[in-house]
Amino acid sequence: MTEHHPRIDQARQLLPELLKDLEAIVNIDSGTYNKAGVDQVGAYLQKRFTELGFSTSFDPQQEYGNHLIATRKGGNPQGARVLLIGHMDTVFPDGEVEKRPYTQTVLDGREIAKGPGVLDMKVGLLMGMYSVDMLLQEDWNEYQSITFVFNSDEEIGSPASKELITEWARKSDAALVLEPGRTLETVVSARKSSGLYRVEVWGRSAHAGVEPEKGRNAIIELSHQVQAMQALHESFPGVSVNVTSIQGGDRKNVIPDYAYCDMDVRASNMRGIHEIEEAMQRAVRQQHIPETQAQVSGSMRSLPFEHSEVNAPLIRMTQEAGAELGIAIHDVASGGASDANNTSPVGVPTLDGLGAGGGLAHNPDEYVELEYLPERIALLSGLIGRICRQKAFRSISLDKNQRRSRG
Repeated sequence: MTEHHPRIDQARQLLPELLKDLEAIVNIDSGTYNKAGVDQVGAYLQKRFTELGFSTSFDPQQEYGNHLIATRKGGNPQGARVLLIGHMDTVFPDGEVEKRPYTQTVLDGREIAKGPGVLDMKVGLLMGMYSVDMLLQEDWNEYQSITFVFNSDEEIGSPASKELITEWARKSDAALVLEPGRTLETVVSARKSSGLYRVEVWGRSAHAGVEPEKGRNAIIELSHQVQAMQALHESFPGVSVNVTSIQGGDRKNVIPDYAYCDMDVRASNMRGIHEIEEAMQRAVRQQHIPETQAQVSGSMRSLPFEHSEVNAPLIRMTQEAGAELGIAIHDVASGGASDANNTSPVGVPTLDGLGAGGGLAHNPDEYVELEYLPERIALLSGLIGRICRQKAFRSISLDKNQRRSRG
């Protein structure tokens, strides 16, 4: 625990109300494909934003939940435009809330909150809202706009919301992503890209008992390709390759003429993406079973969120905001992707991992650390206030936008 600070005390006073909101939205099943549940979460949050003076709207969706946009205009037309991003969907199936609803308990002497999606990332949604509310209670008005985009499909790569997020990112000066943090002292300043690739093999079918020699076994060729692909794991700096599923053959007495494997491929920078894609293409050109054919297809679903000079001011301001609270902030990189992978590539300064601390995300025992949750809310509030106060940061962002538009 840090020493008392007025902003931390303020956040601590808001905590009971935040936890009531958290219980309400955690106790709604909102897996990505549960449109009704995600929309119910969105409606609850819309009401809360309206109470705080935000204008709200929904980006309607057919397959997924509607994306929520909430904006509040400030009193400085030349001030910062801050974008905060979070997701309302979880990885959990319908019925999970009935099995394990929201609870507050103690783990190893620490007070925690549990429930489906409590850490990833329903608490982060509320942290963003309450951190801005803390500033508004101080009659704070020195910004151009504060916008929240809460999407419904992040857990499957944001296929329906990526365009919406990048659109808002391009007209913002800073993007703050409310994914969970690791500990009290950390934020996330880089994430690997996330890609799905497939190796397919075509052979020749034949009767497995009568004349197997006339066949060309696609599974055997694929087995060589799997080993070649897996050997590329960590062959380039910051690159990972993992074969995650295999499929081949459909009859027990037939030499299979088709088989494929799927791969999870990640890279920490654009150079790594080019290197691994070229290496995979070279690998499939190596034939092991005569008269078979192999090919690799797929792409990166998200580009890397890289360490860069554009993002450095946000890290510095977070460290300054932390120092005011007695917290020594340091930044870390993550192998997992988030919507920061959608904002950073368009050039907007981006920082991630600004949500709560906790553990076991995507696990039934997922939990939020409550002991230092007020410190994390105070940190986020202090960062937003700092962004809006620093005109130099606004100038840096404008310069980047101008150069990008000329490019």
